[in-house]
Amino acid sequence: MKSVNIEDELTRFKNKTRSKGDELVQEANRILARDLYSENNILKNLKQYNNSFDLIDEEDVNSDLIFKGSEIKKVALDYRLKFIDSQYFKAEIPYEAILKIKDLNVNFRKDLKGFKILAPLQAFKEDKLMRSAILFVPTNYGNYCIIHKWGKPLKWYRKIASWSLKNFDNLFMTVFFYTLIVTLCIPTPLITLDSTASYWSGYRAAAFMHLLIFHCGVTAYITFAFGKNLSSITWNHYKDFG
Repeated sequence: MKSVNIEDELTRFKNKTRSKGDELVQEANRILARDLYSENNILKNLKQYNNSFDLIDEEDVNSDLIFKGSEIKKVALDYRLKFIDSQYFKAEIPYEAILKIKDLNVNFRKDLKGFKILAPLQAFKEDKLMRSAILFVPTNYGNYCIIHKWGKPLKWYRKIASWSLKNFDNLFMTVFFYTLIVTLCIPTPLITLDSTASYWSGYRAAAFMHLLIFHCGVTAYITFAFGKNLSSITWNHYKDFG
């Protein structure tokens, strides 16, 4: 099985969900929003002068490197990744990324900041640049542009392993079907002392309900007691994520 490249997965999802009509609508929105965004940005900079920073202009970079926040979120949830500020990245940012940022600043006369990294949580805690990660910078239209990527591709089974903790519905479905399988595997004599009870008796349904409640309780304890929170809740937060 092939490993998973995060950037390729982002591009695949973008190409799958966007149509030519979407591109035309987005281009029209860019034209309409250009003046308004410029005015709002000036007002924002006036009110937050010390905290303001330049944004990269989407018209100056390759559109293949631009991704919506919703597209990044989809991939982050599918593969249980974090999309958070680069300040939480413990290891040194690759020098190649620094050079690319420097070139952008010089070519576009900007002072780019507000960088974010898409990577597994472990990548933010380790000193080595071993795990797959992508560095983004925000654009002037609220999207994100890829600056640099590094590390090894994700394992092919990561999406499958992350499915149950993607959101509450997936977690409940996992517990539900696991309980159903366990219930169907239990011999009838272990469920009831009634020798006349059939395999599909009400006793088995009652056993299923009791086991479901038990497994939900155990899952809730393991999930939250050990910090294994749902990806849909904490994909863009550094804390509360296992």
